[in-house]
Amino acid sequence: MAEKTVNVKLRLRTDSAGNWLNTNPVLLLGEVGIEADTGKIKIGDGNTAWRTLPYCFVRKEEILDLVFPVGSVKTTLTENNPGDSVGGTWQKTTETQNAELKFWVRIK
Repeated sequence: MAEKTVNVKLRLRTDSAGNWLNTNPVLLLGEVGIEADTGKIKIGDGNTAWRTLPYCFVRKEEILDLVFPVGSVKTTLTENNPGDSVGGTWQKTTETQNAELKFWVRIK
């Protein structure tokens, strides 16, 4: 089967700590909830309400390593370095025949 790259934006469920407490939702299994004002994260199990779920203590760098491990390639249509938006250290690779596409590899 041929590989196909699809450019998508991933947005995680985010709200203030107060709103999470007031609504007290049950996150789906594996669903991530972020407190926008504290930066704290909880991951749902499909059964437990927000107030009872424990916080997930993981550093931003660890999340970056899971989503974009060192050596991964990101394709962009602009000259913007992906590190400016997603973090990490990226290096532009050689130009391709398609002048619109820019390939970046994460080096750190």
